[in-house]
Amino acid sequence: MGRALPVVLGTLILAISSSMAYAAGASIVPAGTVLNVRTTQPMAADEVQPGMTVTAVVDDPVAVDGHVVIARGAIATLEVVNVERSSNMKGRDRITLKVHSIHTDSGTYPVATSQVELKGSSEGKKAAKKVLGGAAIGGALGGIFGGGTGAAIGAATGGGTGAAITGSGKTHLVVPAETLLQFRLSTATRVEP
Repeated sequence: MGRALPVVLGTLILAISSSMAYAAGASIVPAGTVLNVRTTQPMAADEVQPGMTVTAVVDDPVAVDGHVVIARGAIATLEVVNVERSSNMKGRDRITLKVHSIHTDSGTYPVATSQVELKGSSEGKKAAKKVLGGAAIGGALGGIFGGGTGAAIGAATGGGTGAAITGSGKTHLVVPAETLLQFRLSTATRVEP
């Protein structure tokens, strides 16, 4: 009984805020919505810093009630959350990203998303590693770009944390432009038409 009251109140608040947003012509993109984005510039573990932002584009449109509210090609600003650099050049670098905001024709919208971890291969021979973390490991989504020492995979899990691998084991992690990453919204986001 004690847990039911917060659930009922949360549902009521969400219903009221949703009706107010729809009345104003806005759409609510629900928590859990998948955001597939593609990087537009390379990222090197020895150059990026936490707090730094990089540009990406939305790769798949996001629809609410059958209406596209975030178009394919919309600009997504990614934020570097964490960087771990290997001091012994074994390729164990990691870059962790989240989506900071989405820019549409109607404005810029801050968003809260899951984080995606890009990590260097420890052996340089494997093109994929198991995806780490997440509440539930879902179907991985990835695209292989380049080949040999430049192979990279953009992947994500249904639980929200993804992984990508690149590097030969002799160089620091470099994530190429055009790497596909998948994030999930952590909270609902209001988007104007």
